Amino acid sequence: MGEINWVLVIVALVGGGAMGAVINTIVSAYRSRLQPVGRRIELLPVFRHAGGTSSLSAEIAITHDGSTRTFKNLFLADVQVVNRGNKDLEQFESGATLGDGDRCIYVETSPPDRYHQALQISPVTPQVPLQELDFRLRPFNRGDSYSFKMYIVIPENQEEPQGIALGSPSPIRFVDMPTVGEILARAASEAAVSVGPLRIVLR
Repeated sequence: MGEINWVLVIVALVGGGAMGAVINTIVSAYRSRLQPVGRRIELLPVFRHAGGTSSLSAEIAITHDGSTRTFKNLFLADVQVVNRGNKDLEQFESGATLGDGDRCIYVETSPPDRYHQALQISPVTPQVPLQELDFRLRPFNRGDSYSFKMYIVIPENQEEPQGIALGSPSPIRFVDMPTVGEILARAASEAAVSVGPLRIVLR
C-alpha cells in the first residue's frame, strides 16, 4: 500500500463539501452565541448623612412636579450599556434591580441621538420610588450605547448602596466595562518617564 498523499487529501477536503459543512457549522455557532452587552456602573455620593451624636441634622430637598420631598442621603448611579455583539436588535429590554432597602427616586436617560429611544417601562418619581426598574431601548444596533443616571436613596443605617444588578429577557450576556476611575488608575500605573536615552515605564 503506497503512502497517502496528504496534500491531495487536504485539497479535496477544502474544495469539497466536508470543509464547507465545517465552516458553516462554525459560522452558525458564532452567530447564534449569546450576544455580549457591555455594562458600566459607577456610583457617586451626592449628599451623605453625617450621622454621629451631633444634634445638627441636615437633609437634602428634592422638588419634582411642584412637590418637595426630603431625604437623608442621595447617590448618583451612572449606568451605561453597549451592544458589543454582532447583531442589530430592533429593541432591547433590560431591567435594573437595587439592593434591599435601596430605592431609585429619578432616572435621566441619554440616547445616542434623536433616532434612538430609551423608554421607561416603570416610571419612577421621588413620590413613587422603586427598587426595580425596566427599560426598552429602540433600536439597539451594533455599537449603540445608552446611558442612564439613577438617583438613589438608601436606609440611614447603610453607608453605601448595595449595588445594581442588570438583567434582560433577551439571549444576551452582560460583560463588565471599566469605569472612568479604573481607566485613569490603569493609565497612571502605566505612565512612562523619559530620562535622556532611557524610557522608564511605571506599572
